[in-house]
Amino acid sequence: MELYDHQKAIIDDDPKRVPLALGTGTGKTRTCLELAEGRTLVVCLKQGRDDKTWEENAEKFELIINLKVISKEDFRRDHKKLPPCDTLIFDEAHTILGVNATTNIQKGKEVIHKSKLFDAALWYIEKHQPTRMYFASATMIPLPMKLWALAKLFGKKWDFFKFRQEFYFAKQKGWKTTWMQRKGINEKERLASLFKSNLGAYAGRLQDFTDVPEQTHHTKYVELTGDQKESIKKAKETITDMSSLRAKLRQIENGIQYTYTVEKSGKDEKISKSVEKYKNNKLDYILEKAEEFPKMLIFADYTAQVYEIVDMLKKAGYDAVARTGETNNPNIFKESELIENRIVVAQARISAGYEFKTCPCVIFASKSNAYVDYDQGIGRVLRADALKKNLYIHLVVKGGLDEQCHKNIMDGEDFQEMIMSK
Repeated sequence: MELYDHQKAIIDDDPKRVPLALGTGTGKTRTCLELAEGRTLVVCLKQGRDDKTWEENAEKFELIINLKVISKEDFRRDHKKLPPCDTLIFDEAHTILGVNATTNIQKGKEVIHKSKLFDAALWYIEKHQPTRMYFASATMIPLPMKLWALAKLFGKKWDFFKFRQEFYFAKQKGWKTTWMQRKGINEKERLASLFKSNLGAYAGRLQDFTDVPEQTHHTKYVELTGDQKESIKKAKETITDMSSLRAKLRQIENGIQYTYTVEKSGKDEKISKSVEKYKNNKLDYILEKAEEFPKMLIFADYTAQVYEIVDMLKKAGYDAVARTGETNNPNIFKESELIENRIVVAQARISAGYEFKTCPCVIFASKSNAYVDYDQGIGRVLRADALKKNLYIHLVVKGGLDEQCHKNIMDGEDFQEMIMSK
């Protein structure tokens, strides 16, 4: 298969250590493999490790590579045991960049709060100094602090506290200080400039490199049912903690409610979780669309909501399967590609590391709070080697927290497009 022009340009440049912030469907996997030399270690999501995406691509493109592929969980656990490599590739690299703007105090000193995965990556890179290093992600830096983390892994000595002061502001909540992101247009422009000029990043979206057929987005607002309205009223009357109330209200808006009970037996306590379900208009709309699109990808934020949708579709005679953190079949999407009429309902956070390019319609029954999950979800059906028209439907409860989440995610496109533009 011929390389695309943007892939050829990057490979001809032969960069040794760069972020590849290329949009979903642009062929990041092949680009990384073409650039790799010597012993190559790939750290990716479990899905990519289990379905052997990297090995299959190397074979498909007839690339002879000394390749080892592990999950990020494997890497976090075993990083000090892993041998040196010549080429280090982090797929979905945004998951590695776990640095928080809010710091901890240890022994009277302010300490940067970092994830174990970030620390593992930093240790391995500083210890073994791979000759080549490629960080690939369509959503590389959804938050400013991820840019600082990325720069740190690439050997930049940016002052953490100066960077934080530039892109965040302190907000006092009682005795606790929280750092909030500055969201002016100037901050976005400066971040984009730092990303491209200081790190030499390659960036671009699929539409920058090829003629993409029309992609249609439709927002469908749905009304609450009587049962949902009654449960929301009851929750507002009985729940005083605002954080708990907001979580509960959004659950109800999406047709489910988690309840927890504590069972005591002597000195032991056991917490059990149950799910209350409500008739809701999102289910009715999904059922209507299934008549038109018997092959669909549906995202839902809550596990219970995923299973509720699957059960409804199965009862109506459709071939529907769930993909959640609880399911243990990593080949669901490979299998579903080959089935003419198959609906996959996935958790919103499971939106990367696979393809479903034969699917023409995606429904976001509910979104997670992270823009990266939404952007990755779009890319499951829009691929450079299978360009086609797609329909994306956003199911939203008007006037509720569901709509607020939807608007926040859609507003996140502004910054992402600035980062990704060529």
